[in-house]
Amino acid sequence: MKLLSNRFSMTGVLMLFVGCAAVVAQKNPPVVLENTEKREITSKKIGQTYELLVSLPADYATSGKKYPVLYVLDGWHFPLVSFIQNNSVFSKRMPPVIVVNVSHGDMEFTKVEPLRNRDFRPRAVKERPGSGGGAAFLNFFENELIPFIDRTYRTDITDRGLLGHSASGVFAIYALEERPSLFQRIVAASPAFGSFSDELFSAEKLKNIKSPVRLDLSAGDEEVGDATSIAPQTRKFYELLSEIKPANLEYRLTVYKGENHNSVRLSSFPLGLYWVYQSPAKTK
Repeated sequence: MKLLSNRFSMTGVLMLFVGCAAVVAQKNPPVVLENTEKREITSKKIGQTYELLVSLPADYATSGKKYPVLYVLDGWHFPLVSFIQNNSVFSKRMPPVIVVNVSHGDMEFTKVEPLRNRDFRPRAVKERPGSGGGAAFLNFFENELIPFIDRTYRTDITDRGLLGHSASGVFAIYALEERPSLFQRIVAASPAFGSFSDELFSAEKLKNIKSPVRLDLSAGDEEVGDATSIAPQTRKFYELLSEIKPANLEYRLTVYKGENHNSVRLSSFPLGLYWVYQSPAKTK
């Protein structure tokens, strides 16, 4: 009797263990950001498929209204910019917008860095293999991506924003110079100009901005070093703007104390967006 009782006890323990293992192995549902969806678009000219991570205003489904579109580069920024938009409903710091985050489809930096160099860098340089496809990426934006978004969603085609950081911040400045009427609001956070600065700092192009644009530039005060480091290059670009004073460009530079190249995003993204959306872009 005693031996039989021990058998039943061991069986019970085994069943309990199996049951606990099943609970642990059970797949839990993923966390989903409200009012978001994912689409894909393949650029015919570049031959690249991009993920479009979209955050819609909370009332998009019922309002019937058209909304400004904010294009954001680098997929890892999506949770942050989606939260900034949702929080703006309560903070009233910016209007509701359609956020379109253009992602290369992978969140691991080492995997997407070659693609970022190709798409965000306007000129090829030896230390960045495959770089120099900025013109093709800008053409993709203008002729493929924006028309697709305008067909798919209720967009205000007169109010587009662009946000980029580091290499994608360089692309934001490149877009300002090459297609000044494409975006009315631009946030260029810690643009990593490097050796591109002499080619991008075009006074002639910047003087000829025909339509109103608001530009927010930023860097962290820990982004220091030699003449090609990020903060001095960003300040140099700001000084050029202050010298030529483009008539249709409202701009500012903010250097965030105690922030480095990556930490600055948590300050520069919300504050930069709040500033560019403060009022309609207008001539001085």
